[in-house]
Amino acid sequence: MPWGEPEDPWTEALQRSADRLQVTLPSLVARRVPVRLLEPGPLTGVGRLRMADGTTFLVSAVTRGDLGRVIRALFARQTLLCSGWERDSETLTITLSGVPGRHPVRLHCLPDQPD
Repeated sequence: MPWGEPEDPWTEALQRSADRLQVTLPSLVARRVPVRLLEPGPLTGVGRLRMADGTTFLVSAVTRGDLGRVIRALFARQTLLCSGWERDSETLTITLSGVPGRHPVRLHCLPDQPD
């Protein structure tokens, strides 16, 4: 782009990541793939959410304490499923069902890099 503001490469990379996730998420919801594990992520407040089919996401809580609720539910052997997702201009948010509490757990989501 010779004129105007230069495009931010991080923003473009995040948009491409969200595009890839939007292809993956309908299959996870339709097949009712359960969550198997929530591990610490590379940064404070970020976790690795591992699904039963091997899909892994980097997630952070929309509401404070939601990652703790997920860990407690997994420890209690609750079945957690991805019940939906929504995408706005900046983030992709997944909703998990099966977590005890008044409100569903919503997590900001990005694909994890292969180890």
